Amino acid sequence: MSQPQPGPGENVLSLQNISRTFFTALQRQHDMLAFNIAGLHTADPKAYEHFSTLSRVMPVPQAHLPADQMRAYARGLMLRTTINDLLTVSAECMVQCHLLCLFIREQGKNQRRDPLVEKIIGEKQQAFQKMSLQDRFTALEENFGIVCELEDGVFSLAAALRVLVRGGLVTNDDITPDGSLTLEFKAMQDFEVPAETAPAAETGAEAPAELAPGVTVHGTGDETKPKTVARLTDTTRTFKPGEMLDLTDTELLGLNITVAKFVDGLLRSVDHFGRAQLGEGA
Repeated sequence: MSQPQPGPGENVLSLQNISRTFFTALQRQHDMLAFNIAGLHTADPKAYEHFSTLSRVMPVPQAHLPADQMRAYARGLMLRTTINDLLTVSAECMVQCHLLCLFIREQGKNQRRDPLVEKIIGEKQQAFQKMSLQDRFTALEENFGIVCELEDGVFSLAAALRVLVRGGLVTNDDITPDGSLTLEFKAMQDFEVPAETAPAAETGAEAPAELAPGVTVHGTGDETKPKTVARLTDTTRTFKPGEMLDLTDTELLGLNITVAKFVDGLLRSVDHFGRAQLGEGA
């Protein structure tokens, strides 16, 4: 997945620029996924056949797939590509955060270039980039005290990708000691809101306390029905050996939310490290 091109001043290594780069990438990923899902649901078989014959030649006409089979193939490709792209975003964000932490620790507030310090930073960064995903998490925590929330969610992406590149069939090699493969991710779920917690402008009551991050109150469009609150929740899908790994549209979009929460937690932890090293005003 290609990252957005940096704008003026965005090539400077900073927490703000890292945040802007990766959250913009996740928004593009979300939009592209939503667009592809919409396309799969609205694809016209006649239009597909029209464009299939537009070039008047096919490499192997005998292997041409009809519309229904092509839809299934395209969905499988979308699933694999989405998970691969999200895993790439997660891993690359860890790389950039590690580099920033190295500069903070080795360079500190010193504005002068030091070839020896730059050499140390370069060698340690190269070593980090060669590490496995598990070792990267360990290195961030042991070297900088960086705690990555939703670590299991990122490992779920890696586990799912390993299955999908083999065709999507879960085997005994994929399962944990409990005999299954469990994927963990986030999802928005609606819960009914008690009447007394409805917005003050509508009830005339005193304004309620601020909602927690990731929680929004919204109406149902029907005044006779209770209002609901959308809350970020933990979700899991479990697969047994012999089952095909597949996710619903909502679950696919939930993977994007999972990585966004992972990136947010990672950046907050880096920010805490930076303030502890350089002081609050740095």
